[in-house]
Amino acid sequence: MAMLFPDPSGLPLPFRLRGIGVGHPQEPVRRPHGYPRHQWIQVRSGALKMVVGGREQVAPAGDGLYLRPDEAHSYVARGPEPALVDWMGFDGSGVEGIVAVGPLTASGVYRLTGAVAVDRVFTLTWAAASDPGATGLRLSACVYELLMVLTEAAAGTGGSSVAAGLGRLQPVLEALAHRPAQAWDAATLAALVGVTPQHLGRLFRRSLGQSPLEYLGRLRLHRARQLLAERPDLRIHEVGAAVGYPDTNYFVRFFRAREGCTPGEFRALHTGA
Repeated sequence: MAMLFPDPSGLPLPFRLRGIGVGHPQEPVRRPHGYPRHQWIQVRSGALKMVVGGREQVAPAGDGLYLRPDEAHSYVARGPEPALVDWMGFDGSGVEGIVAVGPLTASGVYRLTGAVAVDRVFTLTWAAASDPGATGLRLSACVYELLMVLTEAAAGTGGSSVAAGLGRLQPVLEALAHRPAQAWDAATLAALVGVTPQHLGRLFRRSLGQSPLEYLGRLRLHRARQLLAERPDLRIHEVGAAVGYPDTNYFVRFFRAREGCTPGEFRALHTGA
């Protein structure tokens, strides 16, 4: 079974369900230009072999594949047994803010410690999406629930080493979350956990798939989106300064490169101002 549908509300919701499938027999997929939206694929039975970023990974039953938009990839059932999957495609302005601070930092296979909770989200979302009276807000809540469950349940295929790396990085992650506007540099962050900047970079790459400063940039972008939508009293240069970019021209370039629009355009879209 599978279904595709547009957002029925037409509202600029932070989380938008774009497609869902349950118990879907997975055919071979090869996408040189990627998939246009975020996608989570849950393996119910069998196994999938995935290639992304030049790296081959295998997802057995109970694990899942996360795909970022527009990233080349391919996957196919591994072995003679067909693979059955549940999948969900989604987008929205709030998605990046969650994946920036959770485990889903890069396309790939993720091991789940709570596959049952993910299964439950798919069951509830399928029921909601099958309801002709479903609203965009209701479906938006389903996507948010999936992301929250995955934030708790998913880990990269490094398994315990990923969890250990995240534990070691906790002082850095907390400092960045509480003070994203501070003028951080790699040496200052490394000192928080008593390692060299080079070793800190390796810990971030191994655990989160990005550098410390890339992670900080995502945090700042998420905070900027929040302020633009929730604080119309703040001017653009005040928002930039509040998230660590006092140079307004740089802030506008930074924001547009990642969001595809200026901070002012983003605010108008989300506030109607």
